[in-house]
Amino acid sequence: MSMLGQTVGFPAPEGGAGGLAHALARRFESLGGDIVLSAEATRIEVTGRRATAVRANGERYAARRAVVADVVAPHLYGGLVADDDLPPRTVKSMKSFDLDPGTVKVDWALDGTIPWQSAPPHAPGTFHVADSVEQMTEALGQISARLIPAAPFMLAGQMTTTDPTRSPAGTESLWAYTHVPQQSVADGGGDGIKGTWDRDDCERFADRMQARIERLAPGFGSKIISRRVLGPQELERADANLIGGAINGGTSQLHQELIFRPVPGMGRAETPIRGLFLGSASAHPGGGVHGAPGMNAARAAIAHARVRRVTRGALR
Repeated sequence: MSMLGQTVGFPAPEGGAGGLAHALARRFESLGGDIVLSAEATRIEVTGRRATAVRANGERYAARRAVVADVVAPHLYGGLVADDDLPPRTVKSMKSFDLDPGTVKVDWALDGTIPWQSAPPHAPGTFHVADSVEQMTEALGQISARLIPAAPFMLAGQMTTTDPTRSPAGTESLWAYTHVPQQSVADGGGDGIKGTWDRDDCERFADRMQARIERLAPGFGSKIISRRVLGPQELERADANLIGGAINGGTSQLHQELIFRPVPGMGRAETPIRGLFLGSASAHPGGGVHGAPGMNAARAAIAHARVRRVTRGALR
């Protein structure tokens, strides 16, 4: 991502992130693909240790060549694929699968640009909020200790700066997110935020996030037209793969990267089920804006289909 940023910048879909999904859908349909909406996949059928079909909303979709599952690993192993269809080693290993921290995201509509106390030399599309490396380390350490961060480290995006179509001229569309523990034991900030992430928790923590920006941009609060707060529960309701607000498909700590992702010995798109490939951030190399897990899964599925076709031809 850093290298791409230096060579081609950070492109953003005009009009909103949904533009990227629509572009992918148009490309897929132009090649003869069908997209079925509002049909929750509930089961991947396995026959003879091979994925043969997907069940969704009472319908059966046969898989002639492959199934690519863009779901978080806990929803695949023991979820879409029953434990009885998996090797005992996989079932056992998944019990140690670690999620990444939860997330709280805030969206602001502003009636003007951000009133930076010290304006950056160039208008950034994204910015980070941290007082120092030490303070950022402290915030991440609090999350590891299951404390709600007192001074959350934040990533933020000025979307109108990136794409002027996001809001009327002279205004700004801004978002920021930060991480919180999956299970909290106390509030590191001493304000009594419980970590249940009900509406009260979310709004109070959003106030803490907003205060961080206010210190860097005095008067920020007075420019807010509206604010939306999405806590871990709202994120998971919007996308079942975001378990507890985890947006990375599982922790990216060393014990769950490379050949250990999602579990030891399965650091590839292939799964223990023939014809089934994991294409989500739970697969190597993990979450990001690169799409690499899906690309790896697609390439693996095509390669295995070719080998299977050649092998069948040879047997004939």
